[in-house]
Amino acid sequence: MSEGGNFVGFNPTLLRVEDLDDAHRILFELGCDKMGVSIMGKKANHFLISIENVSAPAAGIIKQVMLSNGGECATPRSAILGGSEKVRVIMMGTRAQLEKAAKNLALQPFGLRRLSSEIKELLGVVSDSNPKREMPCGRHLLRFGERTIVMGIINVTPDSFSDGGRFMEYRVALGHARQMAEAGVDVIDVGGESTRPGSEPVDLKEELRRTIPLVEAIASELGVPISIDTTKAEVARRAVDAGASIINDVSGLRFDERMVDVVRDSGAAIVIMHMQGTPKDMQDNPRYEDVVRDICRFFRERTSFAISKGVDAGKIIIDPGIGFGKNLEHNLEIIRRIEEFRSLGFPILLGPSRKRFIGDVLGKPTEERMLGSAATIAFAISRGVDMVRVHDVREMLEVTKMADALSGKCRKL
Repeated sequence: MSEGGNFVGFNPTLLRVEDLDDAHRILFELGCDKMGVSIMGKKANHFLISIENVSAPAAGIIKQVMLSNGGECATPRSAILGGSEKVRVIMMGTRAQLEKAAKNLALQPFGLRRLSSEIKELLGVVSDSNPKREMPCGRHLLRFGERTIVMGIINVTPDSFSDGGRFMEYRVALGHARQMAEAGVDVIDVGGESTRPGSEPVDLKEELRRTIPLVEAIASELGVPISIDTTKAEVARRAVDAGASIINDVSGLRFDERMVDVVRDSGAAIVIMHMQGTPKDMQDNPRYEDVVRDICRFFRERTSFAISKGVDAGKIIIDPGIGFGKNLEHNLEIIRRIEEFRSLGFPILLGPSRKRFIGDVLGKPTEERMLGSAATIAFAISRGVDMVRVHDVREMLEVTKMADALSGKCRKL
C-alpha cells in the first residue's frame, strides 16, 4: 500500500535479543519507563533448559507446570508412554515463566524440589550476560567481563604441534615473553611438556629444568601474570613459588592426586580443562553421546571435587579442551555451543589457536592458520568466551578488541 508514491507498511522486523541486558537496552531505547523495562525484560528473554535424569512421572509434572505458566516442555515419546527409563526434557520459556515454574516445582514430588533449586541457581548464574568479576591470582588480579583476556603461549618443548623447538633456548623464550608483554598480553602461559596428540610424557626433572628458570625471569622482569601449563603437582608448586599465579592443568586435576592440594594451598587460580583419554591416545576414535552435555557433566564433577577439597570457587576457570580427545565435528560443535558452558558459572577459556580442526576446514598447514584462528576467536567472543589462549599475541589482541566492541563488552576504545 502506498500514499504519494511512498510505501506505508508496518515494517515488521524480527529483533535479535541476545540476553537480558540486550532486552533492557531495546526497551529503554523504545522509551519504556524503568519499572516497565524491569518487568518486560524477563518476558523478552527466552531460555531453553535441558534437564537430565527425569523419571516419566516427573516429566509429566514438569510439562504441566510449564504449560500452566505459559511456557512449554518438550518430552520424548518414551516419557509420554510411561516408560521406566530416565529421560531428558527441555523446558522452554521466558525468564519470568521459568522463575514461576521453579516455585511450583518446589512443591512437587519425584525429586523436583531439587530441580527447583537447580533452576533457580542456573537463572542466577545467567542473569548477566557478561558478569564482571575479579579473580585474585597471587599479586595479580584478573578482571573478567570488562574485555576478553588474552593468554599468550610459550612452549619450552622440542615437540609441540605449533612451535616445537622454537623456544627451547632460554634466551629465545625470554625474548618472546618480552615481545608478548610489550604487545599487551594479559597472561603468559609457560609449558614444558608437549600435549600434542601422540606425545610421550616428560620426566619431572626435565620439565622443571625447562620451565622454572623462565617463570622466575618473567616474574622478576615483566610483571605479567604467569600460568604454568602442567599436570604435575611438583612442577605447579615450584612454578608458583617462582612467581606463577595460575595453574593450567589439561588433565582437569586427574593425573596427579596432589595437584588439588597445591592449588588449594598456593591460592593460585586453576584452569580445569577437559580431555578424553591422555595425550598419547586421546585422538584414537573419540566418542561422545553429546559432546557439550558430556563435557558439562565432566566440569560439574571436577569443579565440585575441587571445591570439596578447599579450592576457592572464585579461582576456577574452565576450558573445554579444543583438540583434546575431539574430532573435527566435536570441535566445531563445542565452539558453536560454547555459551552453554556459561550455565556452570565459571569463566570460560578457549584455546583454538592454530589447532588441527582449523587446518581440516581450511586445508592449511599449522603455520598458515592465523586467519582461521582469528575467525574462531571472534566468533567465540560473540558467544560469551571470557579468555583465549593464543600463539599470535599481537594480532589476536586486535581481533579481541574488535570482537569485544562488536559484542558489546564494556571496554574503553
